[in-house]
Amino acid sequence: APGWLLAAFPGHEWQTLCSCCLKVKPEGGAGLDLEASELGYMVDDIEQDAGQATCLQRGSMLVAIQGVPLIGLDEDALSAAFGENFRDGAQVLVLDSEELQGASKSRGSSGCLAHISLGGPCSADVKDVVVRDLTTFAARGGVVAELCGTDGTATPVVVLAGSRDKVSAARPELGALLAYHGLGCSAGTASAAPESESTDGRSDGPVVEVAGTVMRSLPARNRRKRQAPVEDEEETEAAKQPKTDANTEKEPAEGGKDEAAESSAPQGEELHQYEYMDHTADVILHSWGTSLNQAIAQVCVCFFSYMTELSKLEINTSVEVEASGHDMLDMLYHLLDEFLFTFGTTFVMCRRVEILSFDQDNLKIRARGWGEKFDLQKHPQGTEIKAITMHQMKVLTPETLTTEAGVTPRTSDTKEGGSVKEGIPYECYVLVDI
Repeated sequence: APGWLLAAFPGHEWQTLCSCCLKVKPEGGAGLDLEASELGYMVDDIEQDAGQATCLQRGSMLVAIQGVPLIGLDEDALSAAFGENFRDGAQVLVLDSEELQGASKSRGSSGCLAHISLGGPCSADVKDVVVRDLTTFAARGGVVAELCGTDGTATPVVVLAGSRDKVSAARPELGALLAYHGLGCSAGTASAAPESESTDGRSDGPVVEVAGTVMRSLPARNRRKRQAPVEDEEETEAAKQPKTDANTEKEPAEGGKDEAAESSAPQGEELHQYEYMDHTADVILHSWGTSLNQAIAQVCVCFFSYMTELSKLEINTSVEVEASGHDMLDMLYHLLDEFLFTFGTTFVMCRRVEILSFDQDNLKIRARGWGEKFDLQKHPQGTEIKAITMHQMKVLTPETLTTEAGVTPRTSDTKEGGSVKEGIPYECYVLVDI
């Protein structure tokens, strides 16, 4: 059985699974009467002279064709996937409908299947790299991720299978991974606003006109979903108490200044311990510091610096964010993602960032940024950062290197992060989508 089928129905041992090749005649077709369902195409009837393999019978369920799964698709997507791959000699995966329906009822939420269409073919070189990255991504996320339908005759898809919560949590990161490789992906269709179309027929997203200025949104990007942590009773009670500052913006007092923000801002030298590193179509934010707290704070400052000139920002307001993760990289991802979300909702650009608390054992962090609301008439417009990614993310300490592959001893090899710099042994590397 293919990996995606085992992951979608964990623990089930298939008794009727078989595969065969369709026989499609130029005039009479395959001679099959098929009924669409969420589990694939069920064979209602077969013409006597169809000449199909014996494993295709009334009540059989076609669950894949040419390696492309048909389970979990709506009727239109099912018809499209089957139609693109339907031809004489096409290999189909077959199950008895009663066994499949029974397995579907018993699995509950322990397994599910998601399809992500790549929108177009991918070259052999890209395919090899994508398959390699999908293997790493799947191992880290505890899911199965397979690239299917790459024979060039149909639209390739990535199939994501596993427990429902893990699949849900992994989909946004998968989207970012595919976007990094230049593969347009789609998991369905939705419409939230009128869209314009460019001269090449490409949809350019919703268009809004304000005071004579036309603004066109970029394609929507999914924010990475986080699994809710298990909280004890004391934490739950504390969460019920009203919060006045976390994840909220401090509103400036009359006259545009927030005296509390100014007085609480970090004192001393303003650090700029970061740089921008070139990357194909994106940019890597690289920061360093004398402590891990300082390196993390500086990569947050670097994030805002890429979008505007920090020297033009005054300190008259502040924002506070919190983040956590299942490992160091996941926590850093969510910290920057919280700052990105806060900027998108409050338009506050932060000139200085300080780590207020950092629980390294439980990977929880709280930070505050000081600055002011972005104003096009006052602040230079740099390059917009659209999304944070975990691809090629690294965190270095004097002893360790943390990457997507795990934690390893730090070496002098430049590929592993380079030699320890004198006085600044802590570093962060974050690839962002621009």
